[in-house]
Amino acid sequence: MDPSPVTGPLDRQQIERIEATLLPVVDRHLLRLQAHCLVTFQQIAMPTRQGPLPSRDRWQDWCDHQPQLADDTEFSEQLMMQFTVIAGQLEEIARKLNRTPLELELNDLIDQAETNSRDRLSDSG
Repeated sequence: MDPSPVTGPLDRQQIERIEATLLPVVDRHLLRLQAHCLVTFQQIAMPTRQGPLPSRDRWQDWCDHQPQLADDTEFSEQLMMQFTVIAGQLEEIARKLNRTPLELELNDLIDQAETNSRDRLSDSG
């Protein structure tokens, strides 16, 4: 029996891939946020599959059309702030990989998270 249905832009396989990493809990949480935002940005940008992330106006338009956000302005504002933070992180990862942000994939985010975690460990040791 399936323990719980998947809701949100990530599918079960993507969630399991993130959970299978040996990253610390905090790093896995950030990775989930990045993956969630990336897939959402890619959905907002459809059918475009490369290039920069959609504009903040497009994020807002997307939020305004989500029924689950209709009556929760506070959460919608928090989500927009989260999008802003994660967009900067995705743009930096894309820059390091010499790609556009919309071209990023989950494996790119996992590789970057694992690299960052290893770097922190070697810096502290």
